[in-house]
Amino acid sequence: MNERVKWAFIIDQDEFVRFSLNKILQKYGFQVEEVEDVAQLEGREKDIRGGVILGDVEIEVLERRFSPFRKYRDRFILISPLNTDELTPRLKKIGIQHIVKKPVDPKMLRRMIRQISFPEGLKVLSPGKKKGASRSIQKGGEAA
Repeated sequence: MNERVKWAFIIDQDEFVRFSLNKILQKYGFQVEEVEDVAQLEGREKDIRGGVILGDVEIEVLERRFSPFRKYRDRFILISPLNTDELTPRLKKIGIQHIVKKPVDPKMLRRMIRQISFPEGLKVLSPGKKKGASRSIQKGGEAA
């Protein structure tokens, strides 16, 4: 089977958050790229379909009618310092399904990633195993 790269794109102004997320996501087998603006993802649709976007983005930006985040809402994990219980109804209304509160708990992030359906043939490292040990992700996030 031809393995493909799994991309994770991080959008956050906080350098420490980006650094932490970068380390966590690399541990989970992602190729990580930090982006300053969603516009930098233009032309990367194929990478996004096989990956994830994590971002601390203002809800007003998400609510805009033509927000690029609406296009990728099934691949987008909102990371927010705000109370997610209060945000959830607004986010559900615009189709954002994955929300993690800052500071990001690696176990919670792993649960969010497992909720995302990855194309067959992508490999995700299992946490707790030595580097190089991986599991295949099938549709629906189930391990093979």
